[in-house]
Amino acid sequence: MARKRGRVPARSPAPGTETDPANDRLLAYGTVPLRLFLGLTFVYAGLQKISDPGFLQPGAGTYIGAQLEAFATRSPIGFAVDRFALPDPQLVGLAVVASEVLIGALVVLGLATRWAAAAGAAVSFVFFLTASWTVQPYFLGSDSIYTVAWITLVLVGDQGILTARPLFFGDDATPRPVADPGRRRLLLQLGAGAVALVWVLALLPRTRFSSSAAVPSSTTSPTAATTPPGTRIGSIADLQSRGSITFNDPTSGDPAVAVQVSGGGVVAFDAVCTHAGCQVGYDTSQRLLVCPCHGAEFDPALAAAVVAGPAPTPLAAIKVQVASDGGIYAD
Repeated sequence: MARKRGRVPARSPAPGTETDPANDRLLAYGTVPLRLFLGLTFVYAGLQKISDPGFLQPGAGTYIGAQLEAFATRSPIGFAVDRFALPDPQLVGLAVVASEVLIGALVVLGLATRWAAAAGAAVSFVFFLTASWTVQPYFLGSDSIYTVAWITLVLVGDQGILTARPLFFGDDATPRPVADPGRRRLLLQLGAGAVALVWVLALLPRTRFSSSAAVPSSTTSPTAATTPPGTRIGSIADLQSRGSITFNDPTSGDPAVAVQVSGGGVVAFDAVCTHAGCQVGYDTSQRLLVCPCHGAEFDPALAAAVVAGPAPTPLAAIKVQVASDGGIYAD
């Protein structure tokens, strides 16, 4: 006799498989480290800026205005920096601080996470086009990476995990609407396009700016017989007691620094960091010129060559000479 065929009953998903809702929920917790890292980093960055007494103080080494001036000369959106940011750099600085703290707090708390992440991506993208634009290769600059990370958080959201929404809006028992596949597909396509744009921009070749620092600014020996022409900026005794001499470049008016290197020679350089325009200072323990904003380091014994950090080029050299009386003059 022919056996009667029937339908094979559908098997229920085994616990622990990808189709298990409980397992999907556990996987959603994978978004928490990314969310907390981005949110807390933005809060920290904003608080660090506002706690820096020089950030909003004209003439200080970390003044936001000096950084914006550097961005305007090197960034592909320098025209926008020049037109919209430089007229009121302090207001721009306060806006950056407020944006970072607000975006970071919203993401950590899980409030409007996707919108806050989109704002974070926009802020990081602007930083990438300004503060990190001259950093090559691109993976040494963090802002392009932060942009991609924020875009990822826009796509995945907070998954309703560890959010403060119930504290602010109460327990909402209304079920969430089913996600529209078309809308989700569009969001993924936009996210992929945004990541591709960042990657293409990151791989573009950068214009390398020439610097006179390729020529050492060593002086004549302290036993020179004549008094050299130029502006007196200090003396050998000042260098030996203080470790460095700060002055203004007679030609450009920029802040500058002179130090004594091994062998007794004196060198001087423009103190404006070639990365973001902050004013470098001399670290006597390392015998290096160090930027307080982003950690770039320059070796004065090597014509202010970049030895660490994101700066793209050496500091510009300033010619100085030492007179027979020990005085140091900037030519």
